[in-house]
Amino acid sequence: MFFDANDSISSFSDGTLKIDSTNQLLQQQDSISAAKTFITYPSGIKLQPKERKQGPLVEPFVLILIGLSLVILVVAKYFLPRRFFQLLGSYSANRHVNQLLREWNPSKSMPGPAFLLLYVILFALSLYFSLHAYLGVSTSHQAGIFVNIATLVLLFTLLRLLASKIIALVFKAKDLNLPLRTIEFSHYLVSSLTMIPALIIITFYPGGSGLKIGLFLIAIVFIFSFIRIFYYSLKAAPFSVFYLFLYLCALEIVPFLLLIKTASLMLEGEFQIIKSIV
Repeated sequence: MFFDANDSISSFSDGTLKIDSTNQLLQQQDSISAAKTFITYPSGIKLQPKERKQGPLVEPFVLILIGLSLVILVVAKYFLPRRFFQLLGSYSANRHVNQLLREWNPSKSMPGPAFLLLYVILFALSLYFSLHAYLGVSTSHQAGIFVNIATLVLLFTLLRLLASKIIALVFKAKDLNLPLRTIEFSHYLVSSLTMIPALIIITFYPGGSGLKIGLFLIAIVFIFSFIRIFYYSLKAAPFSVFYLFLYLCALEIVPFLLLIKTASLMLEGEFQIIKSIV
């Protein structure tokens, strides 16, 4: 019996021989997806497909926005350090709120508006990643979808500030509204400081653990901010707990749920504010 040099020999359990042409094996290899790596064993040509591990694909605009956010924080801390730390302290202590209001108004003076813009960008990124993972939809024009979500978050934030100001004028509670808005601007700063590392974790570790850790960090800040505003309002004004809870539900919880629902519709392509051209 004659064998070609390109043939491989394998034996069955009963001692019979089986001759397979290498050319046939190579043809079978060509038909398999190129996205797989093959391992060849010394005992013969035995092809075993092995999936390649590819790193996370990071959208360039995500890295640009995270870098821009870091620059804004560094510039604000460098040029306005006193206001930076006053706003940071107002997140947890009432005395810092009173001291801050004697010097400046965060809603009208820098770096307050800069922190609001920073919060909008980072919160929109957080919504984009969390809803994308939750809905499991594969979308194109990611930058365009993010622009729509960021626009929605900006409108949502500005409408909340406007609604709180109107309520304060109607019920003559301006003295209470100003400290509450100051605490809210301190929330913008603290949440931005928290969302930057959380988004870095979510971006480079997009699996289940990375997403859970990032969203857990963000959730802690938002829950603490809600509790902080609740107890400050309860101590500063003689409201009943029931009316205060209704106020927070109407101005905080319900609009937040509507924001998440609208953002999910944007991610699924069913609604958009700005026509996507990206």
